[in-house]
Amino acid sequence: MDNLNLIVEIEKAAHREPKSVEQQFLKLMEEVGEAAQAYLSAENVSGNSYKKLNIDNTKEELVDVLLVTYAVLVKLDISHAELIKLLKQKTDKWLEKQNN
Repeated sequence: MDNLNLIVEIEKAAHREPKSVEQQFLKLMEEVGEAAQAYLSAENVSGNSYKKLNIDNTKEELVDVLLVTYAVLVKLDISHAELIKLLKQKTDKWLEKQNN
């Protein structure tokens, strides 16, 4: 599957998702928490090492964060052009802050 087809499949799944935008935001928070738990476990932080998670688990959870985030954006009717514009704008701002 090429990259464009993957994006189309993700968007199809987002449109089929029965959760409301509000419910998707709650799901996003859940996924961020799971990513944090995986990272804390991978780093053997006190109270978290028993979960036996590693960096690969952390990456997987972070991909879930990306998917849910993109699903919310799709439900908010973002176009590819608007997404690219916002990504560029936010990246430029981020880099500008790093240079100051």
